[in-house]
Amino acid sequence: MTKVKICGLTTIEDALYAAEQGADLLGFIFAPVSKRYIEPVQAAQIIQQVREAMPGNAPLCIGVFVVEQMTAAEIFSQCQISGVDAAQLVSLERAALVKELEFPAYVGVRPETPSQAIADVAQFDRADLIEPLPTLQLDTFVPGQHGGTGETAPPDVIRTVAAHTQRLMLSGGLTPDNVAEFIALAKPYAVDVSSGTEASPGKKDPNKVRAFIQAAKGIAAS
Repeated sequence: MTKVKICGLTTIEDALYAAEQGADLLGFIFAPVSKRYIEPVQAAQIIQQVREAMPGNAPLCIGVFVVEQMTAAEIFSQCQISGVDAAQLVSLERAALVKELEFPAYVGVRPETPSQAIADVAQFDRADLIEPLPTLQLDTFVPGQHGGTGETAPPDVIRTVAAHTQRLMLSGGLTPDNVAEFIALAKPYAVDVSSGTEASPGKKDPNKVRAFIQAAKGIAAS
C-alpha cells in the first residue's frame, strides 16, 4: 500500500488529524522562505503531542530544509531541536550536504527532462536508507520556487525517475482527485502532499486530508 506524507503542517490539530486518518509521515517545513514555515521548537511541541497520543504507532516526522544557505551542522541542530526522524533536503546546488549530515536524510529533485532525471537519480538516490523512509523525492520544477507549487511534473519525467529509484516519494500538484491516477502512472513508494490538502497555506482542510489519504491508499470513502 502506498505510503502518504502530509506536509506543510503548522498546528497540532492538523498533525493529529492527519496521523489519525492514516498518514505515514508528517512534514514540517523549516525554511523561512516558505508560507508554511514553522520554527523547529514549535514543531517539537507538535511532534511530542502526536507521539504521546499514538505511542508506538505515530507517523515518522520529517523536517524539510531549503539548504542554499545552511551548513550540515545547522541542519543537524534543527533536527535535534525539533525531534524529527529524518530530513528532506531541497536545492540540488547544495544537496551534497546529505553526505555530510550525520542524520537520516534524503534529497528532493526537480528535473526538467528525462535525461536530467536519470542523472539526478544516479547522484542522489539514497539506497542506504531503511524503510519506511523514501530514498528520493520527486517534485515539480518551477523557477524560483521550492515545492508547494500545485504543479505536476511531466509524465515522462515521473516515469523515468520512478523506473530508476529504489523508493520514490512522488510530490507536486497531487490532490485527492488525481493522486490515484499518478500512483497508477508511477507506482511510487510514497506520495507527498502539501497545497493539495489545504484550506489556505499552512492550514489543512480536514475533508481534503481524509480524501487524499483514502484515495492514495485505495480506501473506499465512508
